[in-house]
Amino acid sequence: MTVKGDAVFGSNRPVGLRDSKSYRRGMANTDSGSIELSRPEARTVISALSEFQSTGGGTEGERALNVREHLKEEFGFEEEETPSALFERFGEGFFEDTSSETVALSDREAETTVSALSSFENQAPDENRETLRDVRRRFENEFGVSGAR
Repeated sequence: MTVKGDAVFGSNRPVGLRDSKSYRRGMANTDSGSIELSRPEARTVISALSEFQSTGGGTEGERALNVREHLKEEFGFEEEETPSALFERFGEGFFEDTSSETVALSDREAETTVSALSSFENQAPDENRETLRDVRRRFENEFGVSGAR
């Protein structure tokens, strides 16, 4: 969870004003952790979450939307562009951007992210699968969670 001013990011509820009592009640059964992501990795995760959110629904779809918006906020991304489109626009420089952010997520958010990456990995062209698999495994190891494959 990241707190910026009065806004709470990375929670299981939409971003809003911080109400610590109700927030803690909502998170009481949920652990949290953090992971460091590079900008290209974050864009890949955002793409996976976007795809997952559009095909999923309910609570998990909302959670995917919340995590996606949280990552966009953390990295200052405004547009919805896939890593492939960015690579075409920026070339190798897209992958050379080594700046990173540490992002805090609940275990449920991490599970949703792993499920999204797994689904995205299964649909990805062969040359992108290894990168997706590496990012997914980092989430699994860092948070001790797994997603459907």
